[in-house]
Amino acid sequence: MRYRWMTVTALLLIVALAPLSPARADLEVTGPDGRRILLKEDGTWRYADAEQEGAKERPVVKGEGVLKLERLVELGPNCKIGFRMQNDTDYEIRSIVPRFIIYRTNGVAFEGRTLGFYSINPGNSFYRETMFQGINCKEIGRIQVTGGDRCVMGDLDNFSYVGGACLERVRVVPSDIVRFDK
Repeated sequence: MRYRWMTVTALLLIVALAPLSPARADLEVTGPDGRRILLKEDGTWRYADAEQEGAKERPVVKGEGVLKLERLVELGPNCKIGFRMQNDTDYEIRSIVPRFIIYRTNGVAFEGRTLGFYSINPGNSFYRETMFQGINCKEIGRIQVTGGDRCVMGDLDNFSYVGGACLERVRVVPSDIVRFDK
């Protein structure tokens, strides 16, 4: 009996409050860059002045980042690998964090690891090393570069997620040391 009374009361409360709940409609907010964003009730969004933005010219992205495999150093059963990111663009590469997947000579993936490159001004480069334990350099048949989807470089930033757009702006230079590609 007690539970029945609570159930009836809850239903009456829901029915009474339903007309007071706000109707779902489009909502306009201001983004971190000052642009107005229209949040649609169907879960999508667009810039409020999208029609006007089509008329404006988008900035032309010039150049590319260049990623090179510079060295493999055998350290017993481990391999230390050095990479260099060169900024050949006209903007700062503030951050990009690609994933490097190591494949054995038989084609089986051994391990994947991310490595960040930060604050590279135009014309400069940044060198990073990482150690892969449990595989010596002779056992590595390929190093594949993937990911890097969250970057801050040029017009791409943490708020403009487009899968693969960051890595598209980076050229991976083939290596004489071991197969190195995207």
